[in-house]
Parts: sequence; structure tokens; C-alpha cells
Amino acid sequence: MSNISLFFLPAISGILLALSFPKPDMSVLAWVALVPLLYSIREKTPRQSFKEGFAAGIVFYTVSLKWVIIVMRQYGGLGLIPSFFLLIALSAYLALYVGAFAWLYANARRHAGQASIFLAPAFWAALELLRNYALSGFPWNLLGYSQHNNLPLIQIADITGVYGVSASIVMVNAAIVELIAVISRREYADYRKYILPFFAMTVLAACVIYGNYRLANLPRPYGSMKITLVQGDIDQFHKWDPAFQDKVFDIYKNLTAQAAAQKNRPDLIIWPETATPFCFQDGNMEAQLKGAVRKADTWLLTGSPSIEEKNGDDVEYNSAYLLAPSGLEAGRYDKTHLVPFGEYVPLKSILPFVNKMVHGIGDFGTGTKYTVLRTNKASFGTAICFEVIFPELVRQFALNGANFLASITNDAWFGDSGAPYQHFNMAVFRAVENRRAMVRAANTGISGIILPSGKVLARTEIFKRGEITGNIPLMDKMTFYTRYGDVFALLCSGITAVFVGIILSRRFLKI
Repeated sequence: MSNISLFFLPAISGILLALSFPKPDMSVLAWVALVPLLYSIREKTPRQSFKEGFAAGIVFYTVSLKWVIIVMRQYGGLGLIPSFFLLIALSAYLALYVGAFAWLYANARRHAGQASIFLAPAFWAALELLRNYALSGFPWNLLGYSQHNNLPLIQIADITGVYGVSASIVMVNAAIVELIAVISRREYADYRKYILPFFAMTVLAACVIYGNYRLANLPRPYGSMKITLVQGDIDQFHKWDPAFQDKVFDIYKNLTAQAAAQKNRPDLIIWPETATPFCFQDGNMEAQLKGAVRKADTWLLTGSPSIEEKNGDDVEYNSAYLLAPSGLEAGRYDKTHLVPFGEYVPLKSILPFVNKMVHGIGDFGTGTKYTVLRTNKASFGTAICFEVIFPELVRQFALNGANFLASITNDAWFGDSGAPYQHFNMAVFRAVENRRAMVRAANTGISGIILPSGKVLARTEIFKRGEITGNIPLMDKMTFYTRYGDVFALLCSGITAVFVGIILSRRFLKI
């Protein structure tokens, strides 16, 4: 059999995985997406399995992250070919995790047989947790995110985080593979072959039952708050052009005035990340902003660069400012998890050539506190752009007393691709994990209001200027996930580590 035919089934898995995410967001495919790969490798060596898993990962990430080419070409100043190679390099790195999963699964099939149905989910969750931290972390398109609209299933995230949803999908895929194997070997009469696949489906049913129970018995809010999200839809090329500064600022001021003129004025108006086309401490523009807030007579959250002197040097931060109705500054949060090669250059001293990739983008300082901002009605945490994809980061805000969560972002970089939708869907899980409403203001979209159940109350279309308003519940009870974090994923990591230790010791000792 040729190498091309060997990788046919893994490639099918990669395509099905990509189709499970936006676009086209065919989430049901995730439940069978891994079947071709797992069936292909179940009788193969771990080494061959790694290769096939890697191939599946390459296809999956190259297709689902193709928006990287848009970012690199339009805003990084790179040509099509270098941009394509950067996409392949990123996809190859992420594919290593799928390859490692396939290696682990092949070993589990050899040493544990059908018990691999339950080992496979642990392997996958452990590798997703590793991806969340390794090399600064890039947990984009974790498998569980494909189920953002499957409300009954994703409720387990308030215990397990998104990793539990990913694990349940892998478990079902592994169970289906075992059933296919039983049928292909004509072992219909051996009822023992059905026990573990049936048990896997029972576990899935239990997750759904828990989800329906939780949806019907959500914690009671202690109050509510009316919030308006402003979407300026500012072209990225104009955003920082001094010639357009006044026009950009006027767009946000006018939209804010319209929102404040509503019969029932909102309690809080939110602008996107770096909505103000100037540094907040710019005396003249800062005065205009505070004047607009006083005129609106409501609280305002806005994204803006800020500058602070440290050790004799001026350090720039990507910040979120809260202004009181009086116009006075009520609080500031500085972004703590920056985008590598976007907001700072890792290993800058030994990688000077990468400066061209981030031309025109500031080299920001890193915030050190998960600052909770407070209005007269509630406390809230603000995740700035990239930060919302990190479960443990957003969890810190709820742990520090936030009654709801906010996310401000500028997704104009992604163009008309699947990325803005992928980014928005990850915010759904932060709401469920912590049982906090999530309000998201994006420059070009998607802006939206997400309830603690994960239900999207309202959302905008991309590249549409305007605002949306809604009432959100204010919560003060903490979930298991908020209190204890990634216990489930860490347990899966422990299982994986023990399994790897057993496999390596057996090979070393020739057992």
C-alpha cells in the first residue's frame, strides 16, 4: 500500500475536524471526525500511528487556521508564499499534539484493548492542557469548542472546563471505532465486546442529563445590569492614521450618545480593544473622552494604550479603562497575556528578523494583576482579545469577585474568515465555566451578549457599525471550575503520565 493511501483516512479526519469549526461550523461532525484516524491506526505500530496522527493534524489546522495568511499578508507585510509557510509551520507544531495522541492511542490499543475507549479521552484532554501552556500557549480550536451551540452537553464545563467536553467527544469517537471493529470481525454474538462502548454512551448520557438539569437549575442572580456594546467597525488601516483620528473618535462618541439617549439609559457602555485611536494619557483627547462620558452620564469601559514609567523607561500597555459617569478614571486593567509576534517579540535579541512581521505594532509591557473593575452596581473582569481563549486566566477574574465578564477585542486582523466566529465561540465556554454572563465588544465584530448558560442573547454581524443592548444577570456564586480550576485536565494529565511511564519502562526493561 502506498504512503498516499496510508494517509487517506487520517486526511479525512483532518477535514472532518476542520468542518466542525467555523466556517462552516458543522459541529455534529466532531462526533465522528476522529473515527477514520483511530480506525486506521488501531492495529498499527505507535511510530506509524504518530505519522498518521501528524498528517491528520496538518490537514485540520491548515484548513481551520487559514486566516493566518490574511493576517500575515495584509498586516504583517509578507508575501503569499512566506505567509503560507508560516501557516504550515504553525500547523505542523499543533499537529505534533495530534501525532502524540495517536502514538498514545496505538500503545493503549496494544496494552489495554477496549479500555482505550476511556484512556483516549484522558490523552486528548492532557495534550490540550499542555497546548494551553507550552510556548506561551495557543489553545485555539480545542475540540470541545466545536460544541458551543450544544447547550446541554457543554454545561459540564462548570466542573471540567472545556477539556471535559473535548474528552467526551473523543470517548464517543473511540467507542464508535470499537463497534465498527466488532462488526467488521463479525463478532456480533460476543456481548462482552459491547460492554465498554455501551458504558461510554452511558457516560455521555449522564453528561447530557447533568446539562439539562443544570440548565433548569442555574444559580439565581442577585440583580441585573443593562449593558450596551458599541461596534465602531473601523478599518484597521485607518485606525491609527492621524488623519482619521478625529473621525474614528467621533464615530464612537456618536454611537455612545445614541445609546445614552435610550429611554432607559444603560448602566455601562463598552467600547472595543484600543477603541480610542490615541494613548489614554494624551491630555487633549483624554479630556474629550471624559467630556463625552459626562455627557452620556453613564459608566464607560474602553480599550486604550497606556504608558507608565518604569526604571526610567516608558512602558506601553494594552489596557482597559473604566470611567465613571463623572468622567473620572475608576480603574484600569493591563493585559497580562500578550500575543507573541503581535504585541511583543519573543527572544527578540536572537530573532531580530521577526521585527518585520510585526511592523507598526507596539512592543507592549505585560500586566501583572487580574484587576477586577467596579461600577456602582457590579464588579467585572475584562479579558482583552487573545486572553479570552485561556480558561484559567478568565477564571481568575471570577475568583477575584467578578459578577460578570467582559471581553474587548479587535478582530479586524482576521478579515472575513472563520477566525472571528472561532474567537467568539470560545467566549461562550468562559461564561459556562464560571456561570457569569460574558459581554463582548469587538471593533468589527462579533460583539455579543452571552448568558451564564452559554446561550447567546444577542450578537452582531461582522463589519457592521452599530450597537446592541441587553440586560445581563449578576452572579456571585462560584462554580467548581472557578474554585478549583483544571482539576479534570490535571487528572487526565496524571493518567497520561503514568501510562507513558509504564510504556517506557516496559520497553526499557523489555517486558
